[in-house]
Amino acid sequence: MADERPLLIFDSGVGGLSVLRAIRELLPQAPIVYVADNAGFPYGTKTEIEIDTRVPALLGRLVERYHPRLIVIACNTASTI
Repeated sequence: MADERPLLIFDSGVGGLSVLRAIRELLPQAPIVYVADNAGFPYGTKTEIEIDTRVPALLGRLVERYHPRLIVIACNTASTI
C-alpha cells in the first residue's frame, strides 16, 4: 500500500517554487503541500532568535495538520538557522 501522506515544502515566500517544480518532475504522483510563510516574509530581515522561534512553531502546527512523510525546508535562511 502506498504512503499517501504528503510531502511538505516550506519556504518564507515563493522562492521554493523551483524546489516544488523539481520534486514534481521526480515524483509526479506524490501528494504535496506547499507552504509559503507570507506573514513572516522576508526572513532575511529577522534575527536568528525570531526565526528560531517562528519556524519550529509553524512547522509543528503544519505537522499536526498534514502529517507529512517528509518536510523540505526550501528557505535558505530557515535551513541555515
